Amino acid sequence: MRSILSMFAKSPFKPLVSHMEMVRSCVDHVHPLFSAQLKGQFDKVGEMSEKIVRLEHEADTIKSDIRNHLPQGIFLAVDRRDFLHLLSAQDDIADAVEDLAVLLRIKNLKTTEPMKEPLMELVDHVVNIAQKSCDLIHELNALLEASFGGMEAEKVEKGCHKLAELEWEADRKQFQFAKTLFAQGEELNSADLLLWNEVSKKLGGVADRSEQIGKVLRIFLAK
Repeated sequence: MRSILSMFAKSPFKPLVSHMEMVRSCVDHVHPLFSAQLKGQFDKVGEMSEKIVRLEHEADTIKSDIRNHLPQGIFLAVDRRDFLHLLSAQDDIADAVEDLAVLLRIKNLKTTEPMKEPLMELVDHVVNIAQKSCDLIHELNALLEASFGGMEAEKVEKGCHKLAELEWEADRKQFQFAKTLFAQGEELNSADLLLWNEVSKKLGGVADRSEQIGKVLRIFLAK
């Protein structure tokens, strides 16, 4: 894989950035996916879902290439295991987004009017935290050049703290959506209720995995 090897030759973190950009592409389709769902545009839901699945597969291919072609002597300031841990954390975001896409294709889910606002608040918030985790990965080369110290380290540390705050807020929004969901009573059948509950959990999972990026970066900063 010449492209992967050439990236490693320039920077140990450039392949990670390439992978995270594919993860971001998955995340960028989450809002259109749910917008189509709320409008009852189920053909478009299927289309968005298929795109996400394809993008996740591309991200998975990049992840495998990185693991298979990871030079033993590349690291200057980070442990190999931590590097791979960060790669896995990034991949977990794409996996969680793919799970969402698959869940919304199982059946044409009914969406009641009271559900729409808290659902989209949760979706918007989850997309935001995932995008911020992607932004942090773009700081890695600058962080490496600064030897994981100085103003760049402070900037990344603040970003990691912000991810933790946003994940906590995501938990609150997930709870509010769950309250609304289970207050629907006979408006939703049991299958729809079950699937929406799983969708809610997966949205929370995207936020959790995005926060994990910050946790791994803090390991980098601590060494």
